[in-house]
Amino acid sequence: MSRKPAAEYYDERRRRLLDNETCTHTVSKQGIFEIILASPREYSTAMSSLRFQSIFRQLASWPETCCERAFYPDKDEFHWRSRYGNPSITLETGKSIKQCDLLVFTSDSEDDYLRILEMMKLSGIEQRGEERVTKWPLVIAGGTPVTANPLPLSLFMDAFVIGETEPSIGPVLDTIKSLGAQGASKRKLLRRLAALPGMYIPSVHDIPGKVSSIMRQWAGSDGMGMTSFIHSPDCINSDVTLLEISRGCSFNCKFCQPGYVSLPYRECKLEELENTIANLPDIKKLALLGSSPRSYPEIRKVIKAAKKRNLEVIFCSNKYEDQIHSSEMPDDLKEKSIVLSPETGTDSLRRVIGKKLKNSQLFESVEKYSDETVKSIRIYFMIGLPFETEADRVSIVDFVKEIRSRTTLPIRVNINPFIPKPWTAFQWTSMAAPTSLREWMEWFEPEFRKIKRVTVIYGDPRESHIRALLARGDHRTSTALEAKLSGVGWNTAFKKAGVNINWVLEDIDPDTSFEWSFLNMGFGHTRLAREYHASFSLNQNRLKSLEKESEQEDSD
Repeated sequence: MSRKPAAEYYDERRRRLLDNETCTHTVSKQGIFEIILASPREYSTAMSSLRFQSIFRQLASWPETCCERAFYPDKDEFHWRSRYGNPSITLETGKSIKQCDLLVFTSDSEDDYLRILEMMKLSGIEQRGEERVTKWPLVIAGGTPVTANPLPLSLFMDAFVIGETEPSIGPVLDTIKSLGAQGASKRKLLRRLAALPGMYIPSVHDIPGKVSSIMRQWAGSDGMGMTSFIHSPDCINSDVTLLEISRGCSFNCKFCQPGYVSLPYRECKLEELENTIANLPDIKKLALLGSSPRSYPEIRKVIKAAKKRNLEVIFCSNKYEDQIHSSEMPDDLKEKSIVLSPETGTDSLRRVIGKKLKNSQLFESVEKYSDETVKSIRIYFMIGLPFETEADRVSIVDFVKEIRSRTTLPIRVNINPFIPKPWTAFQWTSMAAPTSLREWMEWFEPEFRKIKRVTVIYGDPRESHIRALLARGDHRTSTALEAKLSGVGWNTAFKKAGVNINWVLEDIDPDTSFEWSFLNMGFGHTRLAREYHASFSLNQNRLKSLEKESEQEDSD
């Protein structure tokens, strides 16, 4: 039996993905202004993202505009496209991502950077922005990591959206369409975009001697409350409709970049949420999305509105830190898993890194919320945190043992290396060396094997080291990415760019400013330095207390 040609096989795969979709919102398929929204993630992951769907809806609903989607190819398809010179294509029509007026990349992680460049390379799009001065499409990037630090991609992008898209995208599209209709040059267009709030244009703003301050943009509560409107069995959350009920984070974890970059914490208006739920199409499951949905003041009323529609309610972030008493939640609100994010095993280090919950609260939550519907416990830790001691790492095992003593459910533990990120209180702190991280993980292994029904998943130290270099990278990181794209290893790539890969393994003076300091997040490095020093003082006090306790135990 003969096999189909690869081109035919992959085109059938694309059509099948498109045919499997159910769309509950009409989007324009015709328009004089052509946009492609591209994700450096595979289809199943990207389309499970409410943020990606929201941006697509915003772009595809703009007047006289048509928008298509493109995704990073699956592994087999990527190798085929690379080998035979076939471009990255759109889902809707299968055209190259090069064939549009505006190409928009979304990024959720530093891991996306190389994938973005790979998609451009596949499609014959010149890598450097300076090589596309008179060539289209216009290439823009947005997302949390590039909002915090766009420098690693600054060599390649024409423009960046700094902050959330709701207040920014409209003026950008109108400006491009207006000047495009007048036949304006790309240079003039970029200069005009540079005047818009929240737009960083490397070719305009990076003029020697020119001081720039780009203000991060964020939406008000009126612009929130987005819902997913495309469903597919090929998505991770195939049968779930996502509803945003809050944005940002009400907690102040000093290591969390999304928590800082999405400030201020905002909650959607109850009336608008109730109206949205009442007008949802015929669905069965509704997932409430927020940093901690249980913290929403009117959560009972939101759930009540969903129950009127006979919807099964799911929390996308099952945080139990809020200590909401079970009597405050409807009796039939069941969860399939309990998710805990203690980050570390000791109360004292947790206070130092900005998390105020205690072990006792977390242990009680396991007993309080466990019932016959709960299938598992998931626990997330980090190692290599600032001010962490060996005793703190040992306490992680003790924590899991205590959870084990309170439930018979299977436990999955995720242990990831701490990565210092821009615009956090810990942006000046060092990352633990990969060799140390591996040694700690090797120590954990036999200890966890002694605990029944516990599965442990570790983040890769080497990959985390690279992510730290990309996260805190300056303009030279663009050169490193370019070298990596040519096929060399990461060590060689950073060496070619003149970057010492060990610089992120050392602490930096909090008075030091970074190249990304020209951005305005709505708060300054002074605040971050103050919070870092507060953590330092807290840690000094906790070490003194621990020393006294040890001396007391020895005397007894």
